[in-house]
Amino acid sequence: MSDQISTFSIRRVGHRLQSLGRAGEWWGYKLSPILATAYATVSLSRLPLWPFLSTLGLLLLALAIGAVYVSILNDWTDRAIDRAAGKVNRLSGKSAGFVGVALSLCIGIGLGFGYYFWSLDPVISFCYLGAWVAYSLYSIPPARLKIRGFAGVLADASGAHLFPQLLTIAFLSHATRQTVPVGWWLAVGGWSLACGLRNILWHQLSDVAADRQAGIDTYVTRLGEQKARQVGRLLIFPIEGLTFTALLLLMNQPIPLVALLFYGLLEAGRWRLWGLKPEVLAPNQRIILNEYYTLLFPLSILIGQTLTYPADGVLLLLHLLLFGTHSPQTWRDLGAVVRLMVRKLAGR
Repeated sequence: MSDQISTFSIRRVGHRLQSLGRAGEWWGYKLSPILATAYATVSLSRLPLWPFLSTLGLLLLALAIGAVYVSILNDWTDRAIDRAAGKVNRLSGKSAGFVGVALSLCIGIGLGFGYYFWSLDPVISFCYLGAWVAYSLYSIPPARLKIRGFAGVLADASGAHLFPQLLTIAFLSHATRQTVPVGWWLAVGGWSLACGLRNILWHQLSDVAADRQAGIDTYVTRLGEQKARQVGRLLIFPIEGLTFTALLLLMNQPIPLVALLFYGLLEAGRWRLWGLKPEVLAPNQRIILNEYYTLLFPLSILIGQTLTYPADGVLLLLHLLLFGTHSPQTWRDLGAVVRLMVRKLAGR
């Protein structure tokens, strides 16, 4: 009986922590593309991935702690404006003491990781702690860059995408004892920053009505929806596309390109079957390439690694277990599009 109570208590605590940390909002979207960069960085050196399994696990844990910190911090500092906007806030009704303990625990673990990374290489520590600083400045008054126009957009993109991606390159470069080409740093840095900017613009565009109601002065409320979408489409997305193309060229691997072609067929099939036109930047709608970054890109790298180093199949299975169920709608759409292609080929 005591064992059953203990198991129930552990599950309940785990569920509360998962809810508090909003894992469903960042687990697959943020961490899977970062792991793709880790896999790709190792593959540049023509090395197997399986010897670096513990390194990848440590990276994932360090990033997850940072993401939980960000989620708690954002909810705590947004309580008043969420109330004004009529939005649900997970920390509504929680005591300051409870939040203080949760944040202190995250910060303590984060500083521990920062110290460990510093002992390996100060560059690794700078990239890791840089994400924490960016998000702290984004949320905490008096800086609170979230309400300071483009500075808030840049801080969010840097904390969620740029610094974690650069951390990944630095950490895996140290682990493999290989010097990563400067071009790789530039390509991944440019792609991740542009991708982050487009995603935070999407978020602000989707929340613009609630933000105006609450009187939040975001970049989109200042600039206006139409101009913000133009910035995303005509400036940020071309940079994202060019830098990601450079990244693929530096990888010099065929399977990610085949996966990109397959993704194009998926989008074409959606348009053909359901009239779902791919969008570069549209509020409350799926935006182009995000599914490729989070699902097909990392899997394509792992498939290529497994064909060369069969033991890397363990990493492929682990990635599928951790992230494969994150986008069930994508798998359903893939099945429908494949059935459509089969019917077309069969002449029906």
